[in-house]
Amino acid sequence: MATSTTSTTVPAARGNYYAEGSYTHTDVKTGVTRNRVGTRICCLTSDFLIGFRKAIIDECGPAADGVFYSCGKTWGKGFAKRFETELSEFYGGPLVNAPMSLFEACLTEAASHHGWGRLSLDCSHYDKGVLVVTVKNAIMASLIGASETPADSLLAGTFAGFFSHFAGFELECVQTQCAAMGHPESKFVISHPQRLTTAADQVRQKVDHNTIVAGVLETKA
Repeated sequence: MATSTTSTTVPAARGNYYAEGSYTHTDVKTGVTRNRVGTRICCLTSDFLIGFRKAIIDECGPAADGVFYSCGKTWGKGFAKRFETELSEFYGGPLVNAPMSLFEACLTEAASHHGWGRLSLDCSHYDKGVLVVTVKNAIMASLIGASETPADSLLAGTFAGFFSHFAGFELECVQTQCAAMGHPESKFVISHPQRLTTAADQVRQKVDHNTIVAGVLETKA
């Protein structure tokens, strides 16, 4: 994981990797949009995403959240590898040696440019093995309207896979707060799997986010 101290190995002076006009390029003759390193990008409409979610729920029933989470975790690990490779090349040194502020800024920009929502990290419990991610306008929560349960299993899985890559061991993620349930923003807690077993039950019992985090901090892996 990136460090919280300034590193001379990875200079931050190159600017924003995801800067508008530089990150993507569209060839109108071929109808193809690619990013800086040539990876093809495809935009998905709200109707497609809502239909995709409904199809999975109709097909999988109660197991749908698990399917979304598993898919997100697999994709999140792959995205983390690309994220690390591309940014290490762009900044001229290993991303893992970058200041935590640069790592967070790049992840925030990546989330915004890929349409996941506006992301911020709470690293205040980082030394205790707990990370909190807050997302405004989280993608599924913004699309489906009101919900009795958290709606962003796909995003939770993505965070689990993404941070597992940088941690070097398996982490899990629980969505503790969801905009579709009436909250102003969505929140996710990431930690060792054994520390989150109670958290998942508390979410179903509609325990508030701060209480869940406090419980995770008291739970040993």
